Amino acid sequence: MIRQQVKQFFTSLSTRPTFAIGGALLVLAGVFWIGAGVGYGVGRWSADRSFWPGALPISVIPNGRPVDVHAALDPKFGLFWEAMDLIYRNFDGRVPDGQQATYDAIRGVVNNLGDPNTSFLTPQEADYLRSTIEGSFEGIGARVEWDQTANTLAISEPFENQPAWNAGLRRGDLVMEIDGVSVVGTTLNDAVAKIRGPKGSTLVLIVQRAGVENPLTIKVMRDRIEMPTISTDSLGPHGEIAYVRLFSFNQNAGKLVRQAIEDAMVRKPQALILDLRGNPGGLLSEAVKITSIFLQDQTVLLERFSDGKTKTYTTEGNAVTTDLPMVVLVNEGSASASEIVAGALQDSQRAHLVGTKTYGKGSVQLPQTLSDGSIMRVTIAHWFTPKNRTIHGTGLVPDTVAEMSDTAHATGQDSQLDAAVAYLTK
Repeated sequence: MIRQQVKQFFTSLSTRPTFAIGGALLVLAGVFWIGAGVGYGVGRWSADRSFWPGALPISVIPNGRPVDVHAALDPKFGLFWEAMDLIYRNFDGRVPDGQQATYDAIRGVVNNLGDPNTSFLTPQEADYLRSTIEGSFEGIGARVEWDQTANTLAISEPFENQPAWNAGLRRGDLVMEIDGVSVVGTTLNDAVAKIRGPKGSTLVLIVQRAGVENPLTIKVMRDRIEMPTISTDSLGPHGEIAYVRLFSFNQNAGKLVRQAIEDAMVRKPQALILDLRGNPGGLLSEAVKITSIFLQDQTVLLERFSDGKTKTYTTEGNAVTTDLPMVVLVNEGSASASEIVAGALQDSQRAHLVGTKTYGKGSVQLPQTLSDGSIMRVTIAHWFTPKNRTIHGTGLVPDTVAEMSDTAHATGQDSQLDAAVAYLTK
C-alpha cells in the first residue's frame, strides 16, 4: 500500500494534468492566517474559470527544462523501499498509514529544498487556502510565520479588533506552547494545525514577548473571521485627503479600489492616501489592476525565471488619476502584492512611501492541485520592480520612515498616518 500510494504520487507528477490558479502564485514567505492555516500571497486568476482554473501538464516546466520525473526517480526508489520495508516490518511502535507516509515523504523532499515558499498542502490545508482567498475563515484573526532564530511560531500581524488582538497577542510574540504542547522545533504546518479550529472553541498559548522576563499565558476564543477588502475616509484639516485602506488583494480588490477612487475624485480631493499596512498580498491580477488606477502605460513588475527569461507586466486600461499627490502607507506586514504596487508607484515617483520597511517577498510560486486535492506550490521565478530592484529578503524602504508602536496603536494613535497627512499638507 505504501509503495503503491507513493508511486502513484510521483506518476501523477509526470503524467497527470494538474490544476493551478490560472498560473503562478506569489505566496507570502512562510506566513499563514491563523485559523485558515494557509499561506496567502499573490496569485494569477482567470475570472471566467472555476476556483482552480486551467490545466498545466507538469512536464511543461516554466524554466524550460522538461523532465520525465517518474522515469528519472523510479530507479532510485529501491533504497526508499528497503528503508520502508525495515520500518514497517520491524519498528516497535506505531507507524503512519499509507497516506500520512506519502505526505511525510513529500514534505521531507520539500523541506530539503531550502526554500520556505515551496510547500505542500494537504487537502484540508488546501480548503483553508480557498476560504482565505474568498475572504473568510474560522480562527483567531492573525498572521503567523516561523521564527528561524527561536525555532518556533511567531505572530507577524494580529488583526485589530479580532480575537487574537483582543486577547492580547501582539506583533513579534513567540508562541512556545499551544494547549500545553510545545511547538518549539516543530514546523509551521504543525503549529498552525494545532492553533486553528472551529468558532467558539478556546485555546491557551504560552507566549514569550520581547522585553518581558516571564512567559505570558493568553487564552483566545476562535471566531468566524470576515476579512474586509477596503475601507475609506476623508482626512486632513478640511477633509481634503481621500483615504483608502486595502486589506487584501482578493478577487474584488481592483474593482473596489477603482470605484472608491472614482467616488473620491467626484469630491475633488487635494491628495490621496493608499494604506497597504499589514496587507500580505493576494492575486497578481489585482495588483496590476490597482497599479493601473494610478499609472498609465507603464511597467508594473518584471517576472524573471531561472533560465534568464523575463516577463513584463504593464498597466491595463485607463488610469483614474496620474498626478494627484499621493502617499502609500506600508509596514513590515506589507508583502508580495502590496510590495508590487508600492514598488511600481515608488519607482515611477508617482507616490511617496511612508512607514517602515516592507516584508520582502519577491518569489513566484506555481500551485497545482494533485489527485487527492492536496496542493504543491513550487517557486518558479522571482519578481522585480520596474527599475529592476529586487525586494526578496530585503523589502522596500519608505521615502519617509515613520515608526508606530503597538502601545500607540492600542490607544488609537497612528503616527504613521499622521506623518502621511503631514507630508501631503505641508
